[in-house]
Amino acid sequence: MAAISVGLLEGQPILDLNYPEDRDAQVDMNVVMTGAGKIVEVQAGGEEHDFTREQFHELLSLAEEGIRKVLSFQDSAWKSRPKAAELPPKDV
Repeated sequence: MAAISVGLLEGQPILDLNYPEDRDAQVDMNVVMTGAGKIVEVQAGGEEHDFTREQFHELLSLAEEGIRKVLSFQDSAWKSRPKAAELPPKDV
């Protein structure tokens, strides 16, 4: 499972908004998805602007792309973690 933010800033879709982008975005959307691509949560709001269904779907697709990258990074990190036998002994 992973989460990411997307938004519309000056009419352009943006992935993983930083604070200034989030603050100035016309639309801000947070998406949580499973590794199987199922949606857990979507929270979207037009910050003093409205947005179309097409823009919503475009942002959702962009979020899915970003989440797939995050999940791939998580998977790589998990697979490269030290195994218990490789860890130094704990002082008791």
